[in-house]
Amino acid sequence: MPIMGKLRQAGSFLSDPRWWPFYFQRRFMSSAARGRITRWAARFRPGPLADADTVGLQDLHERGIFHLGRILTEAQATEIREYFRGKSVKDTYRPEQGYFLPESDQRHPHSHTAHHDARDIVMAPHLFPVVNSPAVLSVVSRYLGCRPTLGSMSAWWSYPTGIGAQHAEYFHRDVDDWKFVKLFIYLSDVGLENGPHVYVSCSTSSERLRRIARFEDAEVVTAFGDKNVLTLTGRAGEGFLEDTFGLHKGQPLQHGMRLMFSATYCMFALPYSPVAPVASYGEVAQQHRIEVDPWTNRLYVRG
Repeated sequence: MPIMGKLRQAGSFLSDPRWWPFYFQRRFMSSAARGRITRWAARFRPGPLADADTVGLQDLHERGIFHLGRILTEAQATEIREYFRGKSVKDTYRPEQGYFLPESDQRHPHSHTAHHDARDIVMAPHLFPVVNSPAVLSVVSRYLGCRPTLGSMSAWWSYPTGIGAQHAEYFHRDVDDWKFVKLFIYLSDVGLENGPHVYVSCSTSSERLRRIARFEDAEVVTAFGDKNVLTLTGRAGEGFLEDTFGLHKGQPLQHGMRLMFSATYCMFALPYSPVAPVASYGEVAQQHRIEVDPWTNRLYVRG
């Protein structure tokens, strides 16, 4: 990491106490220790929501991933893409570049991703209702063992750069919280050349390659075998739930632009949660015609 990036990271750690428990839990990487602490911590959180899809729970526990299929129509995915095309983004690895439109030539030639702001994501058509849908929340809450906290939401464009893999385009484990699960939705069609997400089935609880690092493809294949490395192509509107403590990466794009959405359901606030809620319950009700659970959405929505 460049020296300025390290200084920014150190400054954030010292000034924002949300980073302290985040880095503390990252010191515990064994499944036994993380499992014990997760079960203990869940006792002090609100209880799970309604009964979950048992197939989904089984898939998450056994393989770390549950395919949801199409959860947005083609028309809905198109509407979301058009909405985000008109909203500014920033390269979080190059914040000095400032904001630009997703298809603008102001993007740095080495920028492989560009992210939308939290409020634009909350107010985007169709996404927030899916994030809060009973079908998703019931599986997530049973998997966590408590009512989930919506810790973060991301909508980002990925671009080809010609310089090879960068950052999360190498295999890695996310270590965001004691236990967490992520919802991913493709918002553009993703083929083999459009940056498919890649997940290593059954790697969540495995003790192999269980450290915070970037891994080469050969290391992962040697440890888990080709058959467990899943390359997830799909149409716009398809989604999946995934425990990204398991090994995963995004393939570098060769062509086009990929728009993707993710929501992280966790137990505690994350250091990259919004510093303060970005919308009111009234705005959410007016925009989406839904009422949302106050506990789950407390980091994004205020009274």
